Amino acid sequence: MFSSIRARIIAATTGCLVVALLLNTLINLQVTRLDNRQAQQDTLTSTSDSHSLAIADWVSSKMNMISSLQQAALTDDPVPVFRQMALGGGFTNIYVGYASKTAKFSDPAGIPPDFDPTSRPWYQQVVSADAAVVTAPYVDAGTGKLVVTFAVPVKENGELKAVVAGDVAMDAVVANVHGIRPTPASSGMLLDQNGTLIAANDPALTMKPFAQVVSGVDFNQVKSGHPVQALIGESSKTLLATPVQGTHWWLVVALDEKEATSGMLALLKASTLSLLLLVLAGGAVMHLLVARLMKRLSTIRDAMHAIANGTNDLSQRLPDSGTDEVAQIARAFNGFSDKLSVVMVQLRDASASVKMAAQEIAAGNRDLSGRTEQAASSLRETASAVEQITASVAQSTESAAEANDQGAKSLTGRHARRRRGLAGNHDNAIY
Repeated sequence: MFSSIRARIIAATTGCLVVALLLNTLINLQVTRLDNRQAQQDTLTSTSDSHSLAIADWVSSKMNMISSLQQAALTDDPVPVFRQMALGGGFTNIYVGYASKTAKFSDPAGIPPDFDPTSRPWYQQVVSADAAVVTAPYVDAGTGKLVVTFAVPVKENGELKAVVAGDVAMDAVVANVHGIRPTPASSGMLLDQNGTLIAANDPALTMKPFAQVVSGVDFNQVKSGHPVQALIGESSKTLLATPVQGTHWWLVVALDEKEATSGMLALLKASTLSLLLLVLAGGAVMHLLVARLMKRLSTIRDAMHAIANGTNDLSQRLPDSGTDEVAQIARAFNGFSDKLSVVMVQLRDASASVKMAAQEIAAGNRDLSGRTEQAASSLRETASAVEQITASVAQSTESAAEANDQGAKSLTGRHARRRRGLAGNHDNAIY
């Protein structure tokens, strides 16, 4: 698949494009994730701060109203002032409890004659804290509304004389909590210091423990002031708790994780789709560009194949217009062809000279061969004559040998006869 340069270039370029786009996408997603996380943090912080401040302002205003009744509480008849304050401040009832175990109410309906204010929780909390207090909210049995009591100590010469208090429905606070919706599926909760829900978007959750509503985290972790992940029902939420000034309450904003990250998920989908489209488009463009660039190389390859296969001559030239590498290769090929043509012409001329020399050498060889054959014939004749001479010499030698033998024998006989003659003469002389 990657045996050709074209395929390798396209694959390498497309791979680089994929890696570059993937890195760019990952970097963008990482930056977006951090920005989104910071945006969530800012949303949680701003929402929690604004709503907790509104609740704190409500608490402060109610507490200031009750505190303004300290002087009136020590008068002989504070009830008219209590009634006017209850009407103007939205209190259901304003009352004062004296250390003498007596009490006066702006609305005494339903109060038993033997009512002892000093035994009531609001009175005892003020005595214990020696300061103004906001009691834990409770559901009014008569109205079914969530009610809270604001109680302020009344002192004279440093001695506690009475405690003035006022009950007020928390409709404004509940409405404030219900209004906490940074996203459609997000919500808010108001809890006391023990983790009991004072107010929530779902009225059925009122006065229920935190652990029954939220899972995956305990209330102490939420009170750390840092965003924590938890489950409310089946939904993942990011919780941030903010204390409400002037109370022991905590306002918790629950940001829906799915909705908070929907923008990032949409960006991820868009980035993935863009990545695929850009890779396909980039691959197609690179294929076209590389094919166009490689076409001239293919022409050079075909020309070289034609020359190698003997189907073309050396007069072929390639178009060498341009300044790119392909044009340089074409010019180099043309220069090679020019030099090769010159070499071939020189080779042809040299071959013709060699042919003529070879022909002359062949003619000389033929002449030499004829003379050699004549010399060989003469040599054969000479050899025959020599053989005849040799035979004659041999015969002469044999004849000479025989004559020599005969001469020797004749000479020997004459000598013998001569010795016998001499011997006979000697003998005769003696006798």
